[in-house]
Amino acid sequence: MAVSSFARPASRPEDIDALLTGVERYNPDKIGVLEDYLAHQCANPDPATNHDIMANLALLKMYQFNPTMLDIDVVRRILAKALISTGDFNLCLYLLTDDICQDPSISKLLALREHLERAQFDAFWKEMEDDDEEESAVDGIAGFDKGLRKLIINEITSTFQTVETQLVGKMVNLDEEAVLRLAKEQGWSVSNGIVSLPLKAENEAKTTVIKENVKFEQLTKILGAANDI
Repeated sequence: MAVSSFARPASRPEDIDALLTGVERYNPDKIGVLEDYLAHQCANPDPATNHDIMANLALLKMYQFNPTMLDIDVVRRILAKALISTGDFNLCLYLLTDDICQDPSISKLLALREHLERAQFDAFWKEMEDDDEEESAVDGIAGFDKGLRKLIINEITSTFQTVETQLVGKMVNLDEEAVLRLAKEQGWSVSNGIVSLPLKAENEAKTTVIKENVKFEQLTKILGAANDI
Protein backbone atom coordinates (compact mmCIF):
# COMPACT_ATOMS: atom_id res chain seq x y z
CA MET A 1 0.00 0.00 0.00
CA ALA A 2 1.35 3.42 -0.97
CA VAL A 3 1.95 5.87 1.84
CA SER A 4 0.13 9.17 1.44
CA SER A 5 2.28 12.22 0.64
CA PHE A 6 0.47 13.94 3.51
CA ALA A 7 1.62 11.45 6.11
CA ARG A 8 4.34 12.80 8.38
CA PRO A 9 7.77 11.78 7.05
CA ALA A 10 9.91 10.01 9.64
CA SER A 11 12.65 12.53 8.91
CA ARG A 12 10.52 15.58 9.86
CA PRO A 13 11.94 17.28 12.99
CA GLU A 14 9.66 17.81 15.98
CA ASP A 15 9.87 21.61 15.77
CA ILE A 16 8.75 21.56 12.11
CA ASP A 17 5.88 19.21 12.92
CA ALA A 18 4.77 21.48 15.74
CA LEU A 19 4.90 24.45 13.36
CA LEU A 20 2.81 22.70 10.70
CA THR A 21 0.16 21.50 13.12
CA GLY A 22 -0.03 24.54 15.40
CA VAL A 23 -1.13 28.15 15.38
CA GLU A 24 2.21 29.35 13.97
CA ARG A 25 1.56 27.67 10.60
CA TYR A 26 0.83 31.00 8.86
CA ASN A 27 3.12 33.22 10.89
CA PRO A 28 5.34 35.06 8.35
CA ASP A 29 8.13 35.17 10.94
CA LYS A 30 8.44 31.39 10.41
CA ILE A 31 9.16 31.62 6.68
CA GLY A 32 12.89 31.45 7.35
CA VAL A 33 12.42 28.28 9.40
CA LEU A 34 10.66 26.50 6.54
CA GLU A 35 13.21 27.81 4.02
CA ASP A 36 16.00 26.33 6.13
CA TYR A 37 14.09 23.05 6.32
CA LEU A 38 13.75 23.02 2.53
CA ALA A 39 17.51 23.54 2.23
CA HIS A 40 17.95 20.49 4.47
CA GLN A 41 15.64 18.46 2.22
CA CYS A 42 17.53 19.57 -0.89
CA ALA A 43 20.88 18.52 0.61
CA ASN A 44 19.61 14.99 1.37
CA PRO A 45 20.22 12.69 -1.64
CA ASP A 46 17.90 9.90 -0.44
CA PRO A 47 14.56 10.21 -2.35
CA ALA A 48 12.85 8.09 0.30
CA THR A 49 13.45 10.64 3.08
CA ASN A 50 14.20 13.99 1.44
CA HIS A 51 10.75 15.31 0.56
CA ASP A 52 8.17 16.84 2.91
CA ILE A 53 5.36 18.10 0.69
CA MET A 54 3.25 19.42 3.58
CA ALA A 55 6.05 21.66 4.81
CA ASN A 56 6.78 22.91 1.30
CA LEU A 57 3.12 23.62 0.58
CA ALA A 58 2.91 25.55 3.86
CA LEU A 59 5.87 27.66 2.70
CA LEU A 60 4.21 28.38 -0.65
CA LYS A 61 1.02 29.34 1.20
CA MET A 62 3.02 31.78 3.33
CA TYR A 63 4.45 33.31 0.14
CA GLN A 64 0.90 33.58 -1.18
CA PHE A 65 -0.13 35.58 1.89
CA ASN A 66 3.13 37.57 1.99
CA PRO A 67 4.19 38.14 -1.66
CA THR A 68 6.91 40.67 -0.74
CA MET A 69 8.77 37.86 1.08
CA LEU A 70 8.70 35.48 -1.87
CA ASP A 71 12.04 33.98 -2.96
CA ILE A 72 11.74 32.69 -6.55
CA ASP A 73 14.74 30.37 -6.12
CA VAL A 74 13.03 28.72 -3.15
CA VAL A 75 9.92 28.22 -5.29
CA ARG A 76 12.10 26.69 -8.01
CA ARG A 77 13.61 24.20 -5.58
CA ILE A 78 10.18 23.25 -4.18
CA LEU A 79 8.91 22.55 -7.71
CA ALA A 80 12.06 20.68 -8.69
CA LYS A 81 11.61 18.34 -5.73
CA ALA A 82 7.89 17.94 -6.45
CA LEU A 83 8.71 17.06 -10.05
CA ILE A 84 9.93 13.62 -8.98
CA SER A 85 7.08 12.94 -6.56
CA THR A 86 3.86 11.72 -8.18
CA GLY A 87 1.05 14.26 -7.91
CA ASP A 88 2.86 16.83 -5.76
CA PHE A 89 3.81 19.18 -8.60
CA ASN A 90 0.22 20.14 -9.40
CA LEU A 91 -0.52 20.76 -5.72
CA CYS A 92 2.30 23.30 -5.68
CA LEU A 93 1.12 24.95 -8.91
CA TYR A 94 -2.26 25.75 -7.37
CA LEU A 95 -0.48 28.14 -4.99
CA LEU A 96 1.46 30.05 -7.67
CA THR A 97 0.43 33.12 -9.65
CA ASP A 98 0.79 33.47 -13.41
CA ASP A 99 3.62 35.94 -12.89
CA ILE A 100 5.60 33.40 -10.89
CA CYS A 101 5.01 30.72 -13.54
CA GLN A 102 6.43 33.05 -16.21
CA ASP A 103 9.80 33.19 -14.49
CA PRO A 104 12.31 31.39 -16.80
CA SER A 105 13.34 28.82 -14.18
CA ILE A 106 9.71 28.02 -13.32
CA SER A 107 8.56 27.83 -16.96
CA LYS A 108 11.48 25.45 -17.58
CA LEU A 109 10.18 23.14 -14.86
CA LEU A 110 6.68 23.36 -16.36
CA ALA A 111 8.10 22.17 -19.71
CA LEU A 112 9.92 19.32 -17.98
CA ARG A 113 6.72 18.35 -16.15
CA GLU A 114 4.92 18.18 -19.51
CA HIS A 115 7.47 15.65 -20.80
CA LEU A 116 7.06 13.50 -17.70
CA GLU A 117 3.26 13.52 -17.87
CA ARG A 118 3.45 12.36 -21.50
CA ALA A 119 6.09 9.73 -20.65
CA GLN A 120 8.48 11.48 -23.04
CA PHE A 121 11.48 10.56 -20.93
CA ASP A 122 14.03 10.82 -23.73
CA ALA A 123 12.81 14.36 -24.46
CA PHE A 124 12.97 15.18 -20.75
CA TRP A 125 16.66 14.28 -20.49
CA LYS A 126 17.43 16.10 -23.73
CA GLU A 127 15.80 19.29 -22.49
CA MET A 128 17.75 18.97 -19.25
CA GLU A 129 21.01 18.66 -21.18
CA ASP A 130 20.09 21.55 -23.51
CA ASP A 131 19.51 23.88 -20.56
CA ASP A 132 21.79 26.79 -21.46
CA GLU A 133 21.02 28.83 -18.38
CA GLU A 134 23.86 29.65 -16.00
CA GLU A 135 22.09 27.45 -13.46
CA SER A 136 20.00 24.39 -14.26
CA ALA A 137 16.34 24.37 -13.20
CA VAL A 138 17.16 21.49 -10.85
CA ASP A 139 20.43 22.85 -9.43
CA GLY A 140 20.89 22.27 -5.73
CA ILE A 141 18.63 19.20 -5.57
CA ALA A 142 20.74 16.32 -4.29
CA GLY A 143 19.64 12.94 -5.64
CA PHE A 144 17.43 14.43 -8.37
CA ASP A 145 18.57 12.00 -11.08
CA LYS A 146 18.20 9.05 -8.73
CA GLY A 147 14.68 10.09 -7.74
CA LEU A 148 13.70 10.68 -11.35
CA ARG A 149 15.02 7.28 -12.45
CA LYS A 150 13.05 5.66 -9.63
CA LEU A 151 9.90 7.32 -11.00
CA ILE A 152 10.67 6.23 -14.58
CA ILE A 153 11.51 2.66 -13.53
CA ASN A 154 8.09 2.41 -11.90
CA GLU A 155 6.51 3.49 -15.20
CA ILE A 156 8.59 0.95 -17.13
CA THR A 157 7.63 -1.94 -14.87
CA SER A 158 3.97 -0.93 -15.00
CA THR A 159 3.92 -0.70 -18.81
CA PHE A 160 6.17 -3.38 -20.30
CA GLN A 161 6.64 -7.12 -20.06
CA THR A 162 9.60 -6.97 -22.42
CA VAL A 163 11.49 -3.96 -23.72
CA GLU A 164 14.71 -3.33 -25.63
CA THR A 165 17.74 -2.44 -23.51
CA GLN A 166 18.42 0.45 -25.87
CA LEU A 167 14.98 1.92 -25.18
CA VAL A 168 15.43 1.50 -21.43
CA GLY A 169 18.75 3.34 -21.75
CA LYS A 170 17.06 6.27 -23.48
CA MET A 171 14.29 6.42 -20.88
CA VAL A 172 16.63 6.44 -17.87
CA ASN A 173 19.50 8.25 -19.64
CA LEU A 174 22.08 5.51 -19.06
CA ASP A 175 24.54 3.74 -21.35
CA GLU A 176 24.24 0.02 -22.08
CA GLU A 177 26.63 -1.07 -19.35
CA ALA A 178 24.77 1.00 -16.76
CA VAL A 179 21.43 -0.41 -17.99
CA LEU A 180 22.73 -3.95 -17.44
CA ARG A 181 23.74 -3.02 -13.88
CA LEU A 182 20.30 -1.47 -13.35
CA ALA A 183 18.59 -4.62 -14.64
CA LYS A 184 20.59 -6.72 -12.17
CA GLU A 185 19.68 -4.41 -9.29
CA GLN A 186 15.98 -4.58 -10.25
CA GLY A 187 15.97 -8.35 -10.76
CA TRP A 188 15.22 -8.07 -14.49
CA SER A 189 16.54 -10.68 -16.92
CA VAL A 190 18.35 -9.59 -20.10
CA SER A 191 18.86 -11.71 -23.20
CA ASN A 192 19.84 -10.66 -26.74
CA GLY A 193 19.21 -7.00 -26.04
CA ILE A 194 15.75 -7.57 -24.55
CA VAL A 195 14.84 -6.88 -20.93
CA SER A 196 12.16 -9.15 -19.47
CA LEU A 197 10.21 -7.65 -16.57
CA PRO A 198 8.26 -9.48 -13.85
CA LEU A 199 4.52 -9.67 -14.35
CA LYS A 200 2.41 -7.41 -12.17
CA ALA A 201 -1.18 -6.27 -12.17
CA GLU A 202 -0.40 -3.18 -14.25
CA ASN A 203 1.55 -4.83 -17.09
CA GLU A 204 -0.23 -8.19 -17.37
CA ALA A 205 -2.66 -8.52 -20.27
CA LYS A 206 -5.97 -10.01 -19.17
CA THR A 207 -8.94 -11.12 -21.22
CA THR A 208 -12.09 -9.24 -20.35
CA VAL A 209 -15.41 -10.90 -21.03
CA ILE A 210 -18.37 -8.55 -21.19
CA LYS A 211 -21.67 -10.26 -20.59
CA GLU A 212 -24.91 -8.40 -21.02
CA ASN A 213 -28.01 -9.75 -19.35
CA VAL A 214 -30.99 -8.45 -21.34
CA LYS A 215 -34.37 -9.87 -20.43
CA PHE A 216 -36.88 -10.79 -23.15
CA GLU A 217 -39.33 -8.18 -21.90
CA GLN A 218 -36.68 -5.47 -22.27
CA LEU A 219 -35.83 -6.68 -25.78
CA THR A 220 -39.43 -6.46 -26.95
CA LYS A 221 -39.64 -2.87 -25.67
CA ILE A 222 -36.46 -1.95 -27.56
CA LEU A 223 -37.71 -3.54 -30.78
CA GLY A 224 -41.07 -1.84 -30.37
CA ALA A 225 -39.44 1.54 -29.89
CA ALA A 226 -37.30 0.94 -33.00
CA ASN A 227 -40.40 0.23 -35.09
CA ASP A 228 -41.93 3.53 -33.99
CA ILE A 229 -38.99 5.55 -35.31
